[in-house]
Amino acid sequence: MRIIDAGFLRSVTGIDQRRPLALPEVCFVGRSNVGKSSLLNALAARKIARTGATPGVTRLINLYTITWEGEGRRGRAILSDFPGFGYSKVSQGMYEGWQAMVEGYMAGNEWIRRVLWVFDMRRDFDRLDAMLLEWLRARGLGFSLILTKADKVSRGASLERQRAFRRSLGQEEVFVFSSKDGYGRKEVLFHVARALGKATS
Repeated sequence: MRIIDAGFLRSVTGIDQRRPLALPEVCFVGRSNVGKSSLLNALAARKIARTGATPGVTRLINLYTITWEGEGRRGRAILSDFPGFGYSKVSQGMYEGWQAMVEGYMAGNEWIRRVLWVFDMRRDFDRLDAMLLEWLRARGLGFSLILTKADKVSRGASLERQRAFRRSLGQEEVFVFSSKDGYGRKEVLFHVARALGKATS
């Protein structure tokens, strides 16, 4: 897969603002500061998403349109960058508002083809992660785990983490990625292409 064009479309707070766009969608979700925006930029091979060292930069659902080609196909799609969860320096009311916004958007979105759960590979699952996992499965949303920050550990350690998460989740769709050196970019792009190809077949 190759992304030949990409750009910011709009920020939304609900599904009604997205619904007129009849395009397949891949969602990027995860905790604050795990590298969702950096992953988006790396996949697009250009800076389309704002990044920052401070957790909580993304507070709305940011939509990006891409034009892609690969395996004899060409199409347009939406990549959506969701607010990170688990950031302790926001009020309970604001966090609950974000949660309701994200759940409402995803639950009512018939265009979602895959959810990419972006996860810092140096961490282990906690209560919030378990809740997200339960919610995704309860809604029947197909998801894949993208283990970021691969450059922060040895290659052997990152591959062992990949195997461990595959065992714990009971699925093969676990990828290792580094936005610093691009490790794993090709594999994630191919995975996205397969999801979008199924959507448009």
